[in-house]
Amino acid sequence: MKVDSKVQFPNDSHPERVSGKRAKDVAPKDGAQTAGLTPATGEDTVRLSGTHGEVQKLTTAISHVPDVRMERIAALQGKVQSGNYKPDSEKIADAVIS
Repeated sequence: MKVDSKVQFPNDSHPERVSGKRAKDVAPKDGAQTAGLTPATGEDTVRLSGTHGEVQKLTTAISHVPDVRMERIAALQGKVQSGNYKPDSEKIADAVIS
């Protein structure tokens, strides 16, 4: 496909010729300022926060905590089997509500 540099579109009030210049090579019109902008260098950069490292440490720490506390279960099983387990219904109700 060939591009005609002289084509003017109906709503285009400022026809310009097509050139080989890139937009960054052309000076901004009407005194527009580009303060604070830097040209692209072609390199991507990434910054990670320290939160990722903290999450990794916590994940490792949690993986070493057992899901089941066997000593607690053994103590409760012993009380239930001997008939000495008497749960406090008020404490259970408070725990359920909270």
